[in-house]
Amino acid sequence: MIRLENIVKTYPDKTLFDGATLSLTRQMRVGLVGANGSGKTTLLQLINGLDTPDSGNVVQEKNIRLGYLPQELVEMTNRSILDETILAFPRIVEIEGEIEKLNDQITSSSTPDLLKKLGNLQHQYEELEGWRVRDRAKKILSGLGFKPHQVTQSVHTLSGGWKMRVALAKILLVEPDVLCLDEPTNHLDLDATIWLENFLNEWKGALVLISHDRYFLNKIVNHIVDIHHRKLFLFPGDHEHFLGERVLLREQQAASYKNQQKKIKETETFIDRFRYKNTKSTQVQSRIKMLDKMEKIDTPEHLAKGMSLNIPQPTRAPNEIVVLKKASKYYDETKVYESLDLTILRNQKICLVGPNGAGKSTLIKIIAGVEDLTSGLLKIGTGVDINYFAQHQLEMLDPKKTIYETIFATATDWTMTQIRSYLGGFLFSGDTVDKPVSVLSGGEKVRLALAKMMVHPAHLLLLDEPTNHLDMESRNQVEDTLKNYDGTLLLISHDRHLLNTVSNMTLEITAGGIKEYAGNYDYYLWKKSQDLEPSMENKQENTSINQEKEQRKFDYKEKKQFTNRLNKIEKIMHNLEVELELKTALEANPPNSSDYIEIQKVIEEKDLLEHQILELLEEQESLLKNLSKE
Repeated sequence: MIRLENIVKTYPDKTLFDGATLSLTRQMRVGLVGANGSGKTTLLQLINGLDTPDSGNVVQEKNIRLGYLPQELVEMTNRSILDETILAFPRIVEIEGEIEKLNDQITSSSTPDLLKKLGNLQHQYEELEGWRVRDRAKKILSGLGFKPHQVTQSVHTLSGGWKMRVALAKILLVEPDVLCLDEPTNHLDLDATIWLENFLNEWKGALVLISHDRYFLNKIVNHIVDIHHRKLFLFPGDHEHFLGERVLLREQQAASYKNQQKKIKETETFIDRFRYKNTKSTQVQSRIKMLDKMEKIDTPEHLAKGMSLNIPQPTRAPNEIVVLKKASKYYDETKVYESLDLTILRNQKICLVGPNGAGKSTLIKIIAGVEDLTSGLLKIGTGVDINYFAQHQLEMLDPKKTIYETIFATATDWTMTQIRSYLGGFLFSGDTVDKPVSVLSGGEKVRLALAKMMVHPAHLLLLDEPTNHLDMESRNQVEDTLKNYDGTLLLISHDRHLLNTVSNMTLEITAGGIKEYAGNYDYYLWKKSQDLEPSMENKQENTSINQEKEQRKFDYKEKKQFTNRLNKIEKIMHNLEVELELKTALEANPPNSSDYIEIQKVIEEKDLLEHQILELLEEQESLLKNLSKE
């Protein structure tokens, strides 16, 4: 369907592609991966004809339709959502405008010329199937989550995530054969990301996708294209399968490079030794020609280096980090929270989930002191320090300051060596630290904002989408850092891998309030499904579906996920049981036996630990039962 043949693309400072070749066929769902700056976005632009190669060819099947959603959304008009969508067919929009003007003129003065012109325009409109396009646009927008009354609203009233849906609706309206998406989840919350994932799984055309979200990639793609050494390498399978294959490929490349270098060295030694001997001149010339014609293997690269964060760890905090009692929050007449009671304890790492607009960011802002409660009590534990990373954190960076100056303004007591060493952990080294903030990419700004936030130790980290725009290696390091962080954490993210890796508790925020789940995101999904099972069984008259579920075999991935979760449960339970033993000992022989409040607090903490252990035991039993069916 699309072939890239020996593509070369060079810029003044680097060569992105040198002899890159790739064939894309129907039903291929391709994830593009590669180091930052390797040319992923450029490759999408070449495929869509928005850029041209210096040499080589991009060959497309005749009459193929392409749809391209860029990483940064283009500016939209102030039209309604429906009219903006129909702009995918500009001539239809143009004719609609002309017909409207003519109708106004005819109302005041009807002439044969005006009527004839109107008739011609209506004929053109019918030939372009204008009414069908308009009806189809409404159906697509409805499928993307827009209510019928919303499609008449101005696009300017929408958030970035909803504008992305409008842009996607425009692409789908022209029914492309190949859909190209560049980091589509950057503008989406978790619910919208899951919606897009489900939608793309139903997509019948070809797909080329750039994403740093591993969970998302593994759900969507059936091929990976790795941009490496200015070439394109195609791997069948999802991203997880690719990671294993990539290691083998790198090892093979390293071995080939080593063998070739050995042969080159031996050949050069022979040439140097016998260059001036007449009896060996023929052999010398032969080896010189051989070296000239030899296609050199590039020096092996280690896998891209990620951030190496070494953030200051906090001192021991009180047991109760945050307490909210009968807390209410209103925006004018809109109720976000009412009579909310919530206690956040030391060492809890909590992910916040729930529908868009439920109040996840608002809760974090209240705890951070950015927003005030309408009524009720907010109590921060004695001596608790808080660091807050907001979605708009990047906008708060001073564009005139350099990277070094940004950190120095926060870490005034650090030496130059300390600051440079610290910034090195965030991949800013050498002269890079003198770059002004104004020229940084989105990913670089995120790294700098994280670096600025983490200069000083905090007992509580409040993070609202901290990994947007970060590549996979940097996300890995953020995960490791937060996993090893000794403090308490509240996290909002649409990266489910991050949620699962870091959190040990999930808070589901809905219009009905907050519900606690004593585990990570996978545990939350499992528990939700368990809660729904009884009602589903009552509604299901035909039990054959349930019997089929009982009999079905788990594939390798499911078994691996279950086994990993079981191992994690054992570790969590061990830690909880150790803590429970300490609480039990403290209850039996408290240091302050006359302090009723302190004793009651220990009893409550013990009850919470026992509840968490019981929840984990239930999950463990269910997982073992499912695995035994294999």
